[in-house]
Amino acid sequence: MAKQLRMERTRFVNPHGIDWKVKPLPYSTAEDMGRLTRYAMNKPSFRFYVSQKERQISFNRQGQQLNYLLHNTNELLGKNGIDGVKTGRSTRAGDCLILYANRESEVVRKGQMETVYPRHLMVVLLGSTNRFGEGAALMQRGWQLYDQWAAAGRMADPKKIL
Repeated sequence: MAKQLRMERTRFVNPHGIDWKVKPLPYSTAEDMGRLTRYAMNKPSFRFYVSQKERQISFNRQGQQLNYLLHNTNELLGKNGIDGVKTGRSTRAGDCLILYANRESEVVRKGQMETVYPRHLMVVLLGSTNRFGEGAALMQRGWQLYDQWAAAGRMADPKKIL
């Protein structure tokens, strides 16, 4: 899948991403994690789970019913339109955070024509020393820049779009 999404600077070696005592070492970039996040957030089931602040899960093990309440570690979830995605930490990568936020779609009318612009913003932080503070600040700045870009006519260089 990494190849299909053009994640050219990523190597996954296991399904969970924990890099302790793993050979060869896994690696990735913020850009590649952005590509994966964009893909995953287009899946309704994924969007549902990463937007949950907590979730009760139950399962049977050897005939015994086990119940757990899982808590999302994303302190920004539910604030300022943020509805996901992932926190992480490892010795090699440091503190990491991927945020995804939505605003109500914008409708632009020109004469008889109407165009609807969905509004999404993503922040990817790797190796942060203050992931929630930096994430909130980057999200706020991102929306400011988005508004300026929209007001200026939404010009975009296709080479710079993930």
